[in-house]
Amino acid sequence: MNEGNTPLRIKAAVWAGAAVFSAAVVLVSAALVWNAREVAQADNEAQATRFVAGAEAALNRSLLAVDVLLASMDELLGLSGAQGDWIDPNLASQRLRSSARQNLMVRYVALLDANGKTMGSSDAAGSALPVQLPPGFLGSVLEQPVSTLMISPPVVSFATADRVLYFARHLRMADSTRVVAVAEVPVNALSSVLVQGVDISGLQVTLERAAGQLLLSVPSREEAATITLAPPLHELTTLGQQWQAPARLSGEPALLVYRPILYQDLRISASIPLRDALAGWRDQRNAIALTGLLFLAMIVAAGLLALRYLHRLAQARMAIAQSKATLDQALESMVSGFLLLDGEQRVVQWNSRFEEIFPWLRVAMAPGVPFRRVMEETSRHHLPRASEDERMRWVEQRLLQQKQHQDPHEQVLPNGRTIQITERFTPDGGLVITYHDVTALRRASAEIESLAFYDPLTNLPNRRLLMDRMQQVIAASTRSGQYGALLFLDLDHFKTLNDTLGHEVGDMLLRQVAERLKTCVRREDTVARLGGDEFVVMLHELSLHSEEAAAHARRVGEKILRTLNAPYSLGGHTHHSTPSIGATLMGGALQPSVDLLKQADIAMYQVKSQGRNALCFFDPQMQIAISARAQLEADLQTALMAGQFVLYYQPQFHLDGRIVGAEALIRWQHPERGLVAPGGFIRVAEESELIVPIGHWVLRTACEQLAAWANDPRYRHVQLSVNVSARQFRQRDFVARVVEVLRETGARPHLLKLELTESLVLDDVDDTIAKMGLLKTKGVRFSVDDFGTGYSSLAYLTRLPIDQLKIDQSFVRNLGVRHTDDVIVQTIIGMARNLELDVIAEGVETAAQKALLADYGCQLFQGYLLAMPNPVADLEALLRSAAGDAPVHATLPGALSER
Repeated sequence: MNEGNTPLRIKAAVWAGAAVFSAAVVLVSAALVWNAREVAQADNEAQATRFVAGAEAALNRSLLAVDVLLASMDELLGLSGAQGDWIDPNLASQRLRSSARQNLMVRYVALLDANGKTMGSSDAAGSALPVQLPPGFLGSVLEQPVSTLMISPPVVSFATADRVLYFARHLRMADSTRVVAVAEVPVNALSSVLVQGVDISGLQVTLERAAGQLLLSVPSREEAATITLAPPLHELTTLGQQWQAPARLSGEPALLVYRPILYQDLRISASIPLRDALAGWRDQRNAIALTGLLFLAMIVAAGLLALRYLHRLAQARMAIAQSKATLDQALESMVSGFLLLDGEQRVVQWNSRFEEIFPWLRVAMAPGVPFRRVMEETSRHHLPRASEDERMRWVEQRLLQQKQHQDPHEQVLPNGRTIQITERFTPDGGLVITYHDVTALRRASAEIESLAFYDPLTNLPNRRLLMDRMQQVIAASTRSGQYGALLFLDLDHFKTLNDTLGHEVGDMLLRQVAERLKTCVRREDTVARLGGDEFVVMLHELSLHSEEAAAHARRVGEKILRTLNAPYSLGGHTHHSTPSIGATLMGGALQPSVDLLKQADIAMYQVKSQGRNALCFFDPQMQIAISARAQLEADLQTALMAGQFVLYYQPQFHLDGRIVGAEALIRWQHPERGLVAPGGFIRVAEESELIVPIGHWVLRTACEQLAAWANDPRYRHVQLSVNVSARQFRQRDFVARVVEVLRETGARPHLLKLELTESLVLDDVDDTIAKMGLLKTKGVRFSVDDFGTGYSSLAYLTRLPIDQLKIDQSFVRNLGVRHTDDVIVQTIIGMARNLELDVIAEGVETAAQKALLADYGCQLFQGYLLAMPNPVADLEALLRSAAGDAPVHATLPGALSER
């Protein structure tokens, strides 16, 4: 630190003051240390005195209790009125035991004769208890002219190996014979009474005789011989009060306090070594010394800081000037405009950015100008055509806003810029105002909002905004009772346009559709795009009556149909597009917007199913049908997992009456509806893709049946036909799965015939031929079901590896009735004969039909005339009855079947 500029006079004054404060700290610290020592010694003296007084009282009570116990043995055992041989040892022991329980400190009491023999005791051994008194103790008790409580030196008990004291008193019997009442008391029990749980650091306690014989001590001394402490206590009275007496156990300088007790010249002493008494004081002394040193260091540091402060005070003045210059530079470099007002709302400072934002204020700005004048000038620029009163009201409102609110607010300037104004009060009542240009931020926020709520392609509201507006319209409709409508429209064949001309052309169409839709509705209505080619038109407040509202909505829907049916010009292409529109009413009750959209969507799909390019209102029956269909799909899934499907078999006969095969037909054994025919569930299964696992189950079950018949000569020739759906056949692994089923079940492939519909084989001829060819190599046979209904299959008959044609029952039903059907049947049979294919007629119900078919050359038949579909057991029974060569025509009963 450079102190060259500090005067010597000032430095001398600083160091003189530091010296005075340092001397004061030293003197105060010494006084505190001395006072703390005196307090510590006085506290220990008081503790020792209280302890000895308490110990004396407690020990007197305990010894008196033992003395009373021994003296009461005369009355307890009736000794003064009895002789030695009158004493019953057992009775005496029992009474002594009862009496000794009242004194928890006594281990046992016993009655001894003059020879030391036990006459009775409270111990469990009774009169057999061996009492080993210290040598000479019994004699000294008996020698006492008056019965007095005597206490033995401490000895080790032979029974428990604990140090004990014996308390004894002689008693006189009726014949003047003396007996001795003895109580054994553990030294530890007396020590607990003596210490009383007191916790005094370094405390040494003794119970000793006047001559110095030690009876017990805390802490305990375990010497085997009796210890005599020197010098006797009465010689240390003066030294003890001066903390110079030797401690009774350790001998180090200590405070000694003692008192005599009631019995046999006994003394209690308490010694607190000076070292232990001053242990806490030493900690205080060190703390005071450390604190004093810290104060000295602080005084020295304060002197140094004072000198440093004086040196830097001049530097601070220079720094303030420099900081002001730096602040001015910072304000000038701010992106935001800055204005500082004082407590009287007058201009103190501003930066150049403020003038850039408000250029018309350059001439009005000056230090000390009232902020009101700045606002008046601003009002002239903001409200050039307003009157003076209107401008003053604007200024007053602005100043009032400044006083009441400090939240940021925005101001739009005449040039279109948006300025965010933030005002904060200063501690002195002034005001700091910042002006930040947020024009770009607001434009970005508007763009983000547009992306969040509007479709970027058509600039129509998207699903999120539509749902929000629907909630508002539904709530308003519930209050007002006005009905609205929701139109859900989808462009027909839009995917074809995308696939053929590309997505760019599709986007052009969507934009033109959006523009046309907006021309068909009112300004207050909403046109939204949900995504893809789906649009929603929301009409609200159409009428208080649902019929009128529906009629109005229909007129709007028909206008949309006409508008969207007009040709479109798409990049040089003229395109015709039609919509399918579903409609539902809004109002009358509070309905979730999702449900209304679903209703309109359902109605739109109803239009799709009926040919497109039309308008259809939602019918609650549509929802019921859809719910029923969803439940049916769930039930089919359960049926597949729970094994509720069964196979029925309809026999196929040769002209001569032989059963040559059977068609496997699925039935659903519903737990509630009973046996359900395929017509009740196959269409739903095909549309939900459940037809694939169901068809696989039928194939496996039929193959398992073929494998079961393989070793029975009555059934092993029977072929089974299995219908294959288009979705199942188009699976990539169809061939592999059929081969796997044949391998796992062990069924013979040539007995399995797969029936394919005519539309299936014509859908993708190359794929059909490839799959049929692979399975033909394994031995599987094929039949074309419902042949003749497609009218275009004849060109492919020579390419398809089929084995059989099945004449559709619609032709068989009209044989002999409609001439064209007879011609078609004759053509099919003739063509099959030329191609060497089998022909089977299904749905044969009358003998006349069968006769005509036979006349035309058909030799295989299937229908109710011959047999109905039934469980496998009935088919096996029919096969057994037809085991002979005689023709058999069976018509087994059955209710649910194909003909």
